[in-house]
Amino acid sequence: MDFGSQRVYIEACAPRVKCAGHGVVVAKVPWARHNSAYTLDFETAVTWLALHATAQDVSEYLRIDWPTVGSIAKRVQDSLEKSEPSRFDNLESIGIDETSYKKGHKYMTVVVDHNTGSLIWAKKGFGKEVLTEFFKELTEEQRAKIKHVTADGARWIADCITDFCPNAERCVDPFHVVGWANETLDEVRKAAIRAAKKEVVEAEPAKKKILRSYQNMSY
Repeated sequence: MDFGSQRVYIEACAPRVKCAGHGVVVAKVPWARHNSAYTLDFETAVTWLALHATAQDVSEYLRIDWPTVGSIAKRVQDSLEKSEPSRFDNLESIGIDETSYKKGHKYMTVVVDHNTGSLIWAKKGFGKEVLTEFFKELTEEQRAKIKHVTADGARWIADCITDFCPNAERCVDPFHVVGWANETLDEVRKAAIRAAKKEVVEAEPAKKKILRSYQNMSY
């Protein structure tokens, strides 16, 4: 990265070696990942910025191509997953939901770990076929450890839980409970308004008849 307003260039030796299995390749260096033209620290900075800004902003700020931002983030992710324990280990309580990520009807399915509060899986689309991919990434032992699953009332989620985590307790998350309660309250309110208007309309002829009778009375 640049030093303040001054551009910084790094020069280092990266010798090429001849491997019996892979042919001529660039030797491993301690300051960069395999097949990367950037240093470890630079890729860490790019990935951190990508979590807080758009890829376009990151590319303009660090003077790299827009697609490079994604490839760097993917390389850092793969490196972390190899060095860190699996995010699927010790899953006990998970939450499943679909959310829109662009204008229109574009959705992705997300899975969170309630114990850590972190996102552990996401994929474009929704439905049983998409969610099945998540459960297939887990081992039988990992699936057996899941005790609670929060989700909305979607049938495809219930079917996946039955297929892969039959011993898990399915819970309806508070967000959807409150949403359904508000929707029901709105329906009751609308029904009460319609009933009140109907009573007024039905009572109107009787009121007019009484008024005319008073007007025709002679004193």
